[in-house]
Amino acid sequence: MTLSSLAGAWAGTETLSDSPWSPGGLAHGRHAFALGLDGKVLLQDYVEERDGAVALTGHGVLMHDTETDDVLWFWFDSIGFPPLSPSRGRWNGATLTLHKETPRGVQRATFSLAGDRLEHRIEVRLGDATEFATLVTATYARETDAPPARTTTAASARQTAPAPANASSLPAS
Repeated sequence: MTLSSLAGAWAGTETLSDSPWSPGGLAHGRHAFALGLDGKVLLQDYVEERDGAVALTGHGVLMHDTETDDVLWFWFDSIGFPPLSPSRGRWNGATLTLHKETPRGVQRATFSLAGDRLEHRIEVRLGDATEFATLVTATYARETDAPPARTTTAASARQTAPAPANASSLPAS
């Protein structure tokens, strides 16, 4: 299995447990995964809605580390904790399991593919806890196939040259 297997748009029901960041309950989640940087990364856009209102948004970047064979997942969301380091993990068949440690605790996330169904689970071990607690379980259905890959092009010399001086940037005489 490769990261490109996740490419596409996914939507479905999420069951959230109470956490320091949000109350438990049901939510509707949408993920859009697209290849970028000539297929070297998988870009992830995420929206969680509760009661018809956006409750959480996030962006992820996944990539394969060729030196360790790990999959890396850099995650940014509207809760606002910056990633000190990426989650790291590997594929086992059709399941990608990722781990990360932060000052708040340890997270284990899984993405499991079965045809056009994606199961996602996030478990955490916060503070002094010795066991993982389930934070999110979700089942998504593929809505569309992979969108076109996002491309990057090298900037021209004109695009990277300093801007010419204008009247507002000149010293007053």
